[in-house]
Amino acid sequence: DPSGDNVTVIDGATDSVLATVGAGDSPYALCYNSQSNKVYCASYFSDNVTVIDGALDSVVATVSAVLSPCVFCYSSRNNKVYCGNYYDFSITLIDGVGDSVLATVTAGHHPEALSYNLQNNKAYCANGGSANVTVVDGASDSVVATVPVGDHPRALCHNPQDNKVYCANKGSASVTVIDGATDSVLVTIAVGEEPVALRHNSQQNRVYVANLGSSSISVLRDSAGGVEEMANGERRMADSGPSVLRSLPAGAVVFDAMGRRVTRARAGVYFIAVGGERSAVSVRKVVIQR
Repeated sequence: DPSGDNVTVIDGATDSVLATVGAGDSPYALCYNSQSNKVYCASYFSDNVTVIDGALDSVVATVSAVLSPCVFCYSSRNNKVYCGNYYDFSITLIDGVGDSVLATVTAGHHPEALSYNLQNNKAYCANGGSANVTVVDGASDSVVATVPVGDHPRALCHNPQDNKVYCANKGSASVTVIDGATDSVLVTIAVGEEPVALRHNSQQNRVYVANLGSSSISVLRDSAGGVEEMANGERRMADSGPSVLRSLPAGAVVFDAMGRRVTRARAGVYFIAVGGERSAVSVRKVVIQR
């Protein structure tokens, strides 16, 4: 809660508030350390990271970052937390056991997203102000590559099935696909306006792109060759509101909010693709009433 300078702990079973934990000034981002059962909270205006014990719901450490920490990713291989510092153009590496600063490495201008590649033990940092992605080696804690991408990169995600890193470029209406082994650009895909979020679907091996400026979702799917990709289901809408239906159009393929195919849609909110799952057709959000 940026206005209350605290973190609310919610019980996952009952959805009730368990505790309210004090943090620094303007809590901005959270990250979970599964090995040590700790939660890290970036306090944007305090220039530090609050460490919360996951069992006790209490503060166990405060780690000094550099300037305006705002994004995280966690390395399960080395038990490290990577913290991007927006105005310092850097990444602070925190030891997940002792909660001490291991190193601070230089990134591009205005880090806005981080993603970890477990297969190659690398962290990727999207730099919104310099149109590139900084690659940090997890073993040496050093920068090993700088990858050019589109304008204002805003989001990252790693696809472990094909070892690719996807970078959403908000200012270029595109997604850059980076090879996780070589850190080279494989392809740049045109999507909707202002893409700001990414999510990988491991069941169908697709990446979903949320396009803020066009109120749409682009679906990226690998071809049989594993490199060529396409934007499926891109629909530009002036109005983001759903259509209300009592029955589905013939041939419609239905997905829930998580991208899972639904065979029997009850009343609720869904996404439908008319014309078949494998066709590059429009996808629209609908409310089904029974």
